[in-house]
Amino acid sequence: MVIYGIDPGTYKSALVGIDEDFKTTEILYDNNSIIEDFLHNCNSPQNNVLAIEFVQSYGMAVGQTTFLTCRAVGRFEKAWGYDRSIFLYTRPTILSHITGGVRGKKKTQIIQALKLRFGESRKGEPLEGISSHKWDALAVAVYHLDGAKLGAADWANINEKSMD
Repeated sequence: MVIYGIDPGTYKSALVGIDEDFKTTEILYDNNSIIEDFLHNCNSPQNNVLAIEFVQSYGMAVGQTTFLTCRAVGRFEKAWGYDRSIFLYTRPTILSHITGGVRGKKKTQIIQALKLRFGESRKGEPLEGISSHKWDALAVAVYHLDGAKLGAADWANINEKSMD
């Protein structure tokens, strides 16, 4: 089984796949159409998982880029084609888990937490090839896999509501 984590973007997105031992199997940052094609052609989505960082409202006005990102998420779901293996997680939840509840949760804190846990991103290291938006995609996949390994029934609470 592979867990594909996606950090969606307006025009480009990051995708990182990890296996059940947290080893990276896929690292991709490209135009959304390329990510869609990858998901559409993915072997056996029923045996794999798609975890996507989803947009959350903070009660403030949003612009066109937010709606384009939401559109990208929908297109990724459609390309995957198997609803029961799609999970949507909000950024604050992911960041709180990855950083162990550290306040602030800036991107540098997420990167440091992932490096402490898995190693560096230099050549020959476990996270070779991870950079920029790919850190966020990795965080989504790790968040999902941690929940699956813990057996948390309500780990994907947002999904239970959306599946009804």
